[in-house]
Amino acid sequence: MIIVEFFGPSGSGKSYFKKKLIKNFSFKVLDYKSLYNLISDRSLFAKFFYIFIKLPFLQKIKNNYLINKAKKKLFGIIEVRKIDHNKLINTEYKLNKKIEFINELILKSEFKNKNKKTLENWANEEIYANHCASKKNKGQKILIDSEGLIQRLFIYCCKKKDKRKIIIKYLDLIEIPQIIIFFDKKKVNKKNEFRIDANEEKKIFNLTLLELKRRNILIINSKIGVNKAYLKIKKNLSYKK
Repeated sequence: MIIVEFFGPSGSGKSYFKKKLIKNFSFKVLDYKSLYNLISDRSLFAKFFYIFIKLPFLQKIKNNYLINKAKKKLFGIIEVRKIDHNKLINTEYKLNKKIEFINELILKSEFKNKNKKTLENWANEEIYANHCASKKNKGQKILIDSEGLIQRLFIYCCKKKDKRKIIIKYLDLIEIPQIIIFFDKKKVNKKNEFRIDANEEKKIFNLTLLELKRRNILIINSKIGVNKAYLKIKKNLSYKK
């Protein structure tokens, strides 16, 4: 599945651009939230699995055959007929490393404690949905989100002296979307609980975009407009087939 994320300061028109963009596609386009809901609500098995796996005593036996088999069934990591325990353990380890690092960034963030739980929930949803979307997914070609893993860097780097170090480590750890559409100018002042100073936003934006340009991904300037952005994405979709 091709993953497209938007990146830019709050109030730069990301949500509006997304609404216009997805109208061009003839098939359903998912975002992280809708994909996560599909995963967690797919069946009673999935719902009970998430409750079951959180039990304290099970944290000590994560790599037990039955639990690994359940994860394989839920996420489609490995074919049912051939279970590779090493791959499952490695996948679980990578997911845990991502969550641990991001939770640490959230814990050390400048925001109020009441907001940190919201940030943790966003991170968990996006990391797991991103993991699933990065795997082969029949019947669904694209995921487009006006927020996402890259956008969260505004929060994780806010008022931090080592912004560049955080950005590099974060980008090395996550699975970066194949396409980024960036917005460099604020159009309206949006009021929200995570309001960040304009100078801070600019610093984080420039440092992140600089690092993204060093990666092997397609970066699109939103200034080209919805139609041209769509054609670039469509061309990328055709190339990936």
